[in-house]
Amino acid sequence: MAVAGERGGGVLAGSSDPNTSSSAAAADTVAAVMTHATRGSSLRLLVRVPTIVFLVLVAIRLAILGHTIAEVTGKPVTDVYVLRIEQIASSPGTPYRDFPVEYMFPENLAMQLIGGSGAEATAIRLVFIAFVADLAAAAAVWWGWGRRPAAVYLVLGVPLLSFLYQRFDLVSVALATWGVALVERRDDVGGGIALGSAVMLKLWPLAVAPVLLVRRRWRALAAAAAVCLVVGLAWLLAAGPKGPVQVLSFRGARGWSAESIEGNLLWLASHGTLILEQGAMRIGAAPAWAKALLFAGLLGYEVVVWRRAGGEARDPAGGACLAAVTAVLVFSPLISEQYAAWLLPWAAVAFEGDRAERKVAAIAASAIVLTGLLGLFYLMPFGWAALAQRWTILARNLALVLLLIVWFRAAAPNAAGSAVVADTGVDARFPSGGGEGV
Repeated sequence: MAVAGERGGGVLAGSSDPNTSSSAAAADTVAAVMTHATRGSSLRLLVRVPTIVFLVLVAIRLAILGHTIAEVTGKPVTDVYVLRIEQIASSPGTPYRDFPVEYMFPENLAMQLIGGSGAEATAIRLVFIAFVADLAAAAAVWWGWGRRPAAVYLVLGVPLLSFLYQRFDLVSVALATWGVALVERRDDVGGGIALGSAVMLKLWPLAVAPVLLVRRRWRALAAAAAVCLVVGLAWLLAAGPKGPVQVLSFRGARGWSAESIEGNLLWLASHGTLILEQGAMRIGAAPAWAKALLFAGLLGYEVVVWRRAGGEARDPAGGACLAAVTAVLVFSPLISEQYAAWLLPWAAVAFEGDRAERKVAAIAASAIVLTGLLGLFYLMPFGWAALAQRWTILARNLALVLLLIVWFRAAAPNAAGSAVVADTGVDARFPSGGGEGV
Protein backbone atom coordinates (compact mmCIF):
# COMPACT_ATOMS: atom_id res chain seq x y z
CA MET A 1 0.00 0.00 0.00
CA ALA A 2 2.31 2.65 -1.06
CA VAL A 3 1.66 6.25 -0.55
CA ALA A 4 0.40 8.23 -3.46
CA GLY A 5 2.74 10.07 -5.75
CA GLU A 6 2.11 13.29 -7.48
CA ARG A 7 2.29 15.24 -10.57
CA GLY A 8 3.63 14.52 -13.97
CA GLY A 9 6.75 16.63 -13.59
CA GLY A 10 8.03 14.26 -10.92
CA VAL A 11 6.93 11.01 -12.51
CA LEU A 12 6.96 11.41 -16.24
CA ALA A 13 10.47 12.28 -17.22
CA GLY A 14 10.84 15.00 -19.76
CA SER A 15 7.49 16.73 -19.19
CA SER A 16 7.95 20.46 -18.56
CA ASP A 17 6.47 22.01 -15.42
CA PRO A 18 4.70 25.35 -15.92
CA ASN A 19 4.57 25.97 -12.18
CA THR A 20 8.16 26.89 -11.35
CA SER A 21 9.37 29.08 -8.51
CA SER A 22 11.51 31.47 -10.55
CA SER A 23 9.99 34.62 -11.99
CA ALA A 24 11.81 34.09 -15.27
CA ALA A 25 10.28 30.67 -15.78
CA ALA A 26 6.87 32.06 -14.85
CA ALA A 27 7.24 34.77 -17.46
CA ASP A 28 8.22 32.17 -20.06
CA THR A 29 5.14 30.15 -19.20
CA VAL A 30 2.88 33.19 -19.53
CA ALA A 31 4.39 33.95 -22.90
CA ALA A 32 3.92 30.41 -24.07
CA VAL A 33 0.26 30.42 -23.07
CA MET A 34 -0.33 33.78 -24.72
CA THR A 35 1.01 32.43 -28.01
CA HIS A 36 -0.70 29.08 -27.65
CA ALA A 37 -3.60 29.87 -29.93
CA THR A 38 -1.42 31.05 -32.80
CA ARG A 39 1.31 28.45 -32.62
CA GLY A 40 -1.11 25.57 -32.83
CA SER A 41 -0.44 21.93 -32.19
CA SER A 42 3.37 22.16 -32.35
CA LEU A 43 3.41 23.78 -28.90
CA ARG A 44 0.77 21.44 -27.52
CA LEU A 45 3.06 18.49 -28.17
CA LEU A 46 5.29 19.87 -25.43
CA VAL A 47 2.56 19.71 -22.79
CA ARG A 48 0.27 16.92 -23.97
CA VAL A 49 0.88 13.35 -22.95
CA PRO A 50 0.86 11.18 -26.09
CA THR A 51 -2.26 9.07 -26.56
CA ILE A 52 -0.12 5.94 -26.74
CA VAL A 53 0.78 6.45 -23.06
CA PHE A 54 -2.88 6.26 -22.09
CA LEU A 55 -3.41 3.22 -24.28
CA VAL A 56 -0.48 1.42 -22.64
CA LEU A 57 -1.67 2.30 -19.13
CA VAL A 58 -5.19 1.09 -19.88
CA ALA A 59 -3.78 -2.07 -21.50
CA ILE A 60 -1.86 -2.79 -18.30
CA ARG A 61 -5.11 -2.58 -16.38
CA LEU A 62 -6.88 -4.85 -18.83
CA ALA A 63 -4.07 -7.38 -18.39
CA ILE A 64 -4.45 -7.19 -14.59
CA LEU A 65 -8.20 -7.61 -14.96
CA GLY A 66 -7.72 -10.74 -17.08
CA HIS A 67 -5.04 -12.12 -14.76
CA THR A 68 -7.24 -11.60 -11.69
CA ILE A 69 -10.16 -13.38 -13.33
CA ALA A 70 -7.88 -16.26 -14.32
CA GLU A 71 -6.59 -16.50 -10.75
CA VAL A 72 -10.01 -16.62 -9.09
CA THR A 73 -11.38 -19.11 -11.61
CA GLY A 74 -8.30 -21.35 -11.62
CA LYS A 75 -7.87 -21.86 -7.88
CA PRO A 76 -9.88 -21.41 -4.67
CA VAL A 77 -10.50 -17.81 -3.63
CA THR A 78 -8.58 -16.96 -0.46
CA ASP A 79 -8.81 -13.17 -0.43
CA VAL A 80 -10.08 -12.07 2.99
CA TYR A 81 -12.15 -9.18 1.65
CA VAL A 82 -13.90 -11.29 -0.99
CA LEU A 83 -14.66 -13.98 1.56
CA ARG A 84 -16.02 -11.34 3.93
CA ILE A 85 -18.36 -10.10 1.20
CA GLU A 86 -19.64 -13.64 0.77
CA GLN A 87 -20.08 -14.05 4.50
CA ILE A 88 -22.08 -10.83 4.83
CA ALA A 89 -24.21 -11.50 1.74
CA SER A 90 -25.07 -15.06 2.74
CA SER A 91 -25.61 -14.53 6.48
CA PRO A 92 -29.23 -14.76 7.67
CA GLY A 93 -30.70 -11.80 9.46
CA THR A 94 -30.27 -8.05 9.15
CA PRO A 95 -26.76 -6.60 8.96
CA TYR A 96 -25.79 -4.45 11.95
CA ARG A 97 -28.87 -5.61 13.87
CA ASP A 98 -28.33 -9.38 13.88
CA PHE A 99 -24.60 -9.53 13.15
CA PRO A 100 -21.87 -6.86 13.21
CA VAL A 101 -20.64 -5.24 9.99
CA GLU A 102 -17.59 -2.98 9.83
CA TYR A 103 -18.49 -1.33 6.52
CA MET A 104 -20.59 1.74 5.83
CA PHE A 105 -24.22 1.26 4.82
CA PRO A 106 -23.84 1.84 1.04
CA GLU A 107 -20.84 -0.51 0.87
CA ASN A 108 -22.82 -3.12 2.76
CA LEU A 109 -25.65 -2.76 0.24
CA ALA A 110 -23.15 -3.22 -2.60
CA MET A 111 -21.85 -6.35 -0.90
CA GLN A 112 -25.37 -7.72 -0.69
CA LEU A 113 -25.80 -7.12 -4.42
CA ILE A 114 -22.56 -8.64 -5.70
CA GLY A 115 -22.15 -11.42 -3.13
CA GLY A 116 -24.05 -14.52 -2.15
CA SER A 117 -23.51 -16.65 -5.25
CA GLY A 118 -20.04 -17.95 -4.49
CA ALA A 119 -16.64 -16.40 -3.88
CA GLU A 120 -15.57 -16.86 -7.50
CA ALA A 121 -18.53 -14.94 -8.90
CA THR A 122 -18.13 -12.25 -6.25
CA ALA A 123 -14.44 -11.78 -7.07
CA ILE A 124 -15.20 -11.46 -10.80
CA ARG A 125 -17.89 -8.85 -10.20
CA LEU A 126 -15.59 -6.96 -7.87
CA VAL A 127 -12.73 -6.81 -10.36
CA PHE A 128 -14.99 -5.26 -13.01
CA ILE A 129 -16.34 -2.71 -10.51
CA ALA A 130 -12.82 -1.74 -9.46
CA PHE A 131 -11.61 -1.50 -13.06
CA VAL A 132 -14.46 0.83 -14.06
CA ALA A 133 -13.96 2.92 -10.90
CA ASP A 134 -10.25 3.22 -11.66
CA LEU A 135 -10.90 4.62 -15.12
CA ALA A 136 -13.65 6.84 -13.73
CA ALA A 137 -11.21 8.36 -11.24
CA ALA A 138 -8.70 8.98 -14.03
CA ALA A 139 -11.45 10.63 -16.08
CA ALA A 140 -12.30 12.86 -13.11
CA VAL A 141 -8.67 13.98 -12.82
CA TRP A 142 -8.65 14.72 -16.57
CA TRP A 143 -11.91 16.63 -16.36
CA GLY A 144 -10.86 18.71 -13.36
CA TRP A 145 -7.15 19.30 -13.92
CA GLY A 146 -6.08 18.17 -17.35
CA ARG A 147 -4.54 15.47 -19.45
CA ARG A 148 -1.13 15.23 -17.78
CA PRO A 149 -2.42 14.78 -14.19
CA ALA A 150 -4.71 12.02 -15.49
CA ALA A 151 -1.69 10.23 -16.96
CA VAL A 152 0.18 10.66 -13.68
CA TYR A 153 -2.78 9.17 -11.80
CA LEU A 154 -2.70 6.11 -14.05
CA VAL A 155 1.09 5.76 -13.67
CA LEU A 156 0.96 6.05 -9.88
CA GLY A 157 -1.74 3.41 -9.65
CA VAL A 158 0.26 0.71 -11.46
CA PRO A 159 2.21 -0.53 -8.39
CA LEU A 160 -1.09 -1.13 -6.55
CA LEU A 161 -2.82 -3.18 -9.22
CA SER A 162 -1.70 -6.53 -7.83
CA PHE A 163 -4.35 -6.20 -5.09
CA LEU A 164 -6.46 -3.12 -5.78
CA TYR A 165 -8.86 -4.80 -8.18
CA GLN A 166 -10.11 -7.04 -5.37
CA ARG A 167 -11.13 -4.09 -3.21
CA PHE A 168 -13.94 -1.52 -3.21
CA ASP A 169 -11.76 1.49 -2.38
CA LEU A 170 -11.45 2.76 -5.95
CA VAL A 171 -15.20 3.45 -5.98
CA SER A 172 -14.82 5.92 -3.12
CA VAL A 173 -11.72 7.38 -4.83
CA ALA A 174 -13.69 7.94 -8.03
CA LEU A 175 -16.63 9.56 -6.21
CA ALA A 176 -14.41 11.83 -4.12
CA THR A 177 -12.34 12.86 -7.14
CA TRP A 178 -15.41 13.60 -9.22
CA GLY A 179 -16.83 15.58 -6.31
CA VAL A 180 -13.82 17.90 -6.11
CA ALA A 181 -13.41 18.02 -9.91
CA LEU A 182 -17.02 19.06 -10.44
CA VAL A 183 -16.65 21.79 -7.84
CA GLU A 184 -13.51 22.93 -9.68
CA ARG A 185 -15.62 23.19 -12.83
CA ARG A 186 -18.41 25.12 -11.08
CA ASP A 187 -20.95 22.28 -10.81
CA ASP A 188 -21.61 22.77 -7.11
CA VAL A 189 -24.66 20.55 -6.78
CA GLY A 190 -23.15 17.65 -8.72
CA GLY A 191 -19.87 17.98 -6.86
CA GLY A 192 -21.58 18.07 -3.49
CA ILE A 193 -23.67 15.00 -4.29
CA ALA A 194 -20.61 13.07 -5.44
CA LEU A 195 -18.51 14.07 -2.43
CA GLY A 196 -21.34 13.34 0.01
CA SER A 197 -21.78 9.91 -1.59
CA ALA A 198 -18.05 9.26 -1.20
CA VAL A 199 -18.17 10.16 2.49
CA MET A 200 -21.06 7.78 3.12
CA LEU A 201 -19.34 4.99 1.20
CA LYS A 202 -16.01 5.33 3.04
CA LEU A 203 -15.37 7.82 5.83
CA TRP A 204 -11.96 8.95 4.59
CA PRO A 205 -13.30 11.53 2.06
CA LEU A 206 -14.28 13.65 5.06
CA ALA A 207 -10.63 14.69 4.98
CA VAL A 208 -11.08 16.40 1.59
CA ALA A 209 -14.58 17.76 2.25
CA PRO A 210 -13.18 21.03 3.76
CA VAL A 211 -12.20 22.00 0.22
CA LEU A 212 -15.83 23.13 -0.07
CA LEU A 213 -15.34 25.49 2.86
CA VAL A 214 -12.04 26.79 1.50
CA ARG A 215 -13.72 27.46 -1.85
CA ARG A 216 -16.80 28.90 -0.10
CA ARG A 217 -19.03 26.66 -2.19
CA TRP A 218 -22.07 26.68 0.05
CA ARG A 219 -24.42 25.00 -2.43
CA ALA A 220 -21.97 22.12 -2.79
CA LEU A 221 -21.66 21.87 0.97
CA ALA A 222 -25.45 21.83 1.34
CA ALA A 223 -25.77 19.11 -1.33
CA ALA A 224 -23.11 16.97 0.36
CA ALA A 225 -24.76 17.41 3.76
CA ALA A 226 -28.16 16.48 2.28
CA VAL A 227 -26.75 13.25 0.82
CA CYS A 228 -25.14 12.35 4.14
CA LEU A 229 -28.37 13.09 6.00
CA VAL A 230 -30.55 11.03 3.67
CA VAL A 231 -28.20 8.04 3.62
CA GLY A 232 -27.68 8.31 7.38
CA LEU A 233 -31.41 8.26 8.05
CA ALA A 234 -31.87 5.28 5.72
CA TRP A 235 -29.07 3.49 7.56
CA LEU A 236 -30.66 4.24 10.92
CA LEU A 237 -34.09 3.03 9.80
CA ALA A 238 -32.76 -0.14 8.19
CA ALA A 239 -30.18 -1.18 10.75
CA GLY A 240 -30.71 0.73 13.96
CA PRO A 241 -28.12 2.74 15.91
CA LYS A 242 -25.53 -0.04 16.14
CA GLY A 243 -24.13 0.47 12.64
CA PRO A 244 -21.98 3.58 13.12
CA VAL A 245 -20.49 2.17 16.33
CA GLN A 246 -19.55 -1.06 14.55
CA VAL A 247 -17.92 0.87 11.72
CA LEU A 248 -15.96 3.26 13.93
CA SER A 249 -14.75 0.44 16.20
CA PHE A 250 -13.81 -1.83 13.27
CA ARG A 251 -16.37 -4.36 14.53
CA GLY A 252 -14.98 -4.15 18.05
CA ALA A 253 -11.37 -4.91 17.12
CA ARG A 254 -8.90 -4.32 19.94
CA GLY A 255 -5.44 -4.71 18.41
CA TRP A 256 -3.25 -2.40 16.36
CA SER A 257 -3.22 -3.10 12.65
CA ALA A 258 0.09 -4.68 11.66
CA GLU A 259 0.51 -1.97 9.03
CA SER A 260 -0.23 0.95 11.33
CA ILE A 261 2.69 2.89 12.76
CA GLU A 262 2.13 1.50 16.24
CA GLY A 263 1.46 -2.05 15.11
CA ASN A 264 4.48 -2.13 12.84
CA LEU A 265 6.78 -0.99 15.66
CA LEU A 266 5.38 -3.67 17.96
CA TRP A 267 5.87 -6.25 15.21
CA LEU A 268 9.47 -5.18 14.61
CA ALA A 269 10.17 -5.31 18.35
CA SER A 270 8.49 -8.75 18.58
CA HIS A 271 6.11 -7.49 21.26
CA GLY A 272 3.13 -9.76 20.68
CA THR A 273 1.92 -12.14 18.01
CA LEU A 274 0.08 -11.29 14.83
CA ILE A 275 -3.50 -12.55 14.78
CA LEU A 276 -6.32 -12.21 12.26
CA GLU A 277 -8.88 -10.05 14.03
CA GLN A 278 -11.98 -8.70 12.32
CA GLY A 279 -10.55 -9.07 8.83
CA ALA A 280 -7.08 -7.60 9.45
CA MET A 281 -3.79 -8.79 10.90
CA ARG A 282 -3.39 -7.12 14.29
CA ILE A 283 -0.96 -7.11 17.18
CA GLY A 284 -1.11 -6.03 20.81
CA ALA A 285 -3.97 -3.97 22.21
CA ALA A 286 -4.94 -0.41 21.34
CA PRO A 287 -6.29 1.23 24.50
CA ALA A 288 -9.09 3.77 24.28
CA TRP A 289 -6.86 6.61 25.52
CA ALA A 290 -4.34 5.96 22.74
CA LYS A 291 -7.06 6.03 20.10
CA ALA A 292 -8.40 9.26 21.60
CA LEU A 293 -4.94 10.85 21.37
CA LEU A 294 -4.62 9.78 17.75
CA PHE A 295 -8.03 11.26 16.95
CA ALA A 296 -7.10 14.53 18.65
CA GLY A 297 -3.85 14.62 16.65
CA LEU A 298 -5.77 14.01 13.43
CA LEU A 299 -8.23 16.82 14.13
CA GLY A 300 -5.40 19.20 15.02
CA TYR A 301 -3.47 18.47 11.84
CA GLU A 302 -6.57 18.77 9.65
CA VAL A 303 -7.36 22.18 11.17
CA VAL A 304 -3.82 23.37 10.42
CA VAL A 305 -3.94 22.09 6.84
CA TRP A 306 -7.27 23.63 5.94
CA ARG A 307 -6.78 26.92 7.76
CA ARG A 308 -3.61 27.47 5.79
CA ALA A 309 -5.20 26.28 2.56
CA GLY A 310 -7.81 29.00 2.92
CA GLY A 311 -5.15 31.70 2.76
CA GLU A 312 -3.07 30.35 -0.11
CA ALA A 313 -3.18 30.73 -3.87
CA ARG A 314 -2.44 27.01 -4.34
CA ASP A 315 -5.13 24.68 -5.60
CA PRO A 316 -6.28 22.89 -2.41
CA ALA A 317 -7.01 19.75 -4.44
CA GLY A 318 -3.26 19.14 -4.62
CA GLY A 319 -0.97 19.32 -1.60
CA ALA A 320 -3.66 20.23 0.92
CA CYS A 321 -5.89 17.28 0.03
CA LEU A 322 -2.88 14.98 -0.16
CA ALA A 323 -1.68 16.00 3.31
CA ALA A 324 -5.21 15.79 4.73
CA VAL A 325 -5.75 12.24 3.45
CA THR A 326 -2.26 11.16 4.49
CA ALA A 327 -3.03 12.36 8.02
CA VAL A 328 -5.97 9.95 8.12
CA LEU A 329 -3.51 7.09 7.55
CA VAL A 330 -0.84 8.32 9.97
CA PHE A 331 -3.25 8.88 12.87
CA SER A 332 -5.29 5.70 12.35
CA PRO A 333 -4.92 2.46 14.34
CA LEU A 334 -5.73 0.62 11.10
CA ILE A 335 -3.93 0.80 7.76
CA SER A 336 -4.44 -1.67 4.95
CA GLU A 337 -2.52 -1.78 1.71
CA GLN A 338 -5.48 -0.67 -0.41
CA TYR A 339 -5.67 2.63 1.51
CA ALA A 340 -2.78 3.87 -0.63
CA ALA A 341 -5.34 4.29 -3.42
CA TRP A 342 -6.84 7.19 -1.46
CA LEU A 343 -3.71 9.22 -2.19
CA LEU A 344 -3.62 8.76 -5.96
CA PRO A 345 -5.72 11.64 -7.36
CA TRP A 346 -4.42 14.27 -4.93
CA ALA A 347 -0.83 13.28 -5.56
CA ALA A 348 -1.41 13.54 -9.31
CA VAL A 349 -2.81 17.05 -8.90
CA ALA A 350 -0.03 18.07 -6.49
CA PHE A 351 2.57 17.22 -9.12
CA GLU A 352 1.11 20.17 -11.06
CA GLY A 353 1.84 22.58 -8.21
CA ASP A 354 4.82 24.53 -6.91
CA ARG A 355 8.05 23.15 -5.47
CA ALA A 356 6.57 22.32 -2.06
CA GLU A 357 3.65 20.46 -3.62
CA ARG A 358 5.90 18.54 -5.96
CA LYS A 359 8.06 17.55 -3.02
CA VAL A 360 5.17 16.05 -1.04
CA ALA A 361 3.91 14.45 -4.23
CA ALA A 362 7.25 12.73 -4.73
CA ILE A 363 7.20 11.49 -1.14
CA ALA A 364 3.69 10.19 -1.69
CA ALA A 365 4.83 8.43 -4.85
CA SER A 366 7.57 6.67 -2.92
CA ALA A 367 5.02 5.51 -0.34
CA ILE A 368 2.78 4.18 -3.10
CA VAL A 369 5.64 2.26 -4.68
CA LEU A 370 6.57 0.81 -1.29
CA THR A 371 2.96 -0.26 -0.78
CA GLY A 372 2.97 -1.99 -4.15
CA LEU A 373 6.19 -3.75 -3.15
CA LEU A 374 4.55 -4.78 0.11
CA GLY A 375 1.66 -6.31 -1.81
CA LEU A 376 4.16 -8.46 -3.73
CA PHE A 377 5.88 -9.54 -0.51
CA TYR A 378 2.50 -10.65 0.84
CA LEU A 379 2.20 -13.05 -2.09
CA MET A 380 5.67 -14.57 -1.72
CA PRO A 381 5.95 -17.96 0.05
CA PHE A 382 9.62 -17.52 1.00
CA GLY A 383 10.76 -17.49 4.62
CA TRP A 384 12.34 -14.05 4.33
CA ALA A 385 9.11 -12.47 3.05
CA ALA A 386 7.78 -11.78 6.57
CA LEU A 387 10.92 -9.81 7.46
CA ALA A 388 10.71 -7.91 4.18
CA GLN A 389 7.08 -7.06 4.96
CA ARG A 390 7.96 -5.55 8.33
CA TRP A 391 10.71 -3.31 7.00
CA THR A 392 8.76 -2.29 3.91
CA ILE A 393 5.85 -1.24 6.12
CA LEU A 394 8.28 0.77 8.26
CA ALA A 395 9.71 2.53 5.19
CA ARG A 396 6.23 3.25 3.87
CA ASN A 397 5.06 4.62 7.22
CA LEU A 398 8.16 6.81 7.53
CA ALA A 399 7.36 8.24 4.10
CA LEU A 400 3.81 9.05 5.24
CA VAL A 401 5.06 10.81 8.36
CA LEU A 402 7.70 12.67 6.36
CA LEU A 403 5.01 13.90 3.99
CA LEU A 404 3.07 15.43 6.89
CA ILE A 405 6.21 17.07 8.27
CA VAL A 406 7.29 18.50 4.92
CA TRP A 407 3.84 19.90 4.18
CA PHE A 408 3.55 21.35 7.67
CA ARG A 409 6.90 23.13 7.35
CA ALA A 410 6.38 24.33 3.80
CA ALA A 411 6.22 28.12 3.68
CA ALA A 412 3.13 29.66 2.11
CA PRO A 413 3.96 30.97 -1.39
CA ASN A 414 3.96 34.63 -2.30
CA ALA A 415 0.28 35.41 -2.85
CA ALA A 416 0.64 37.62 -5.92
CA GLY A 417 3.25 35.54 -7.70
CA SER A 418 1.51 32.28 -6.96
CA ALA A 419 -1.78 33.58 -8.27
CA VAL A 420 -0.18 34.38 -11.63
CA VAL A 421 1.35 30.95 -11.97
CA ALA A 422 -1.83 29.22 -10.83
CA ASP A 423 -3.93 31.09 -13.37
CA THR A 424 -1.38 30.32 -16.06
CA GLY A 425 -1.60 26.62 -15.30
CA VAL A 426 -5.37 26.61 -15.63
CA ASP A 427 -5.24 28.49 -18.91
CA ALA A 428 -2.60 26.15 -20.25
CA ARG A 429 -4.70 23.12 -19.44
CA PHE A 430 -8.01 24.63 -20.56
CA PRO A 431 -7.13 27.14 -23.30
CA SER A 432 -10.71 27.33 -24.50
CA GLY A 433 -12.33 26.96 -21.09
CA GLY A 434 -13.95 23.70 -22.09
CA GLY A 435 -11.33 21.13 -21.16
CA GLU A 436 -9.63 18.59 -23.32
CA GLY A 437 -11.54 15.67 -24.71
CA VAL A 438 -10.32 12.12 -24.78
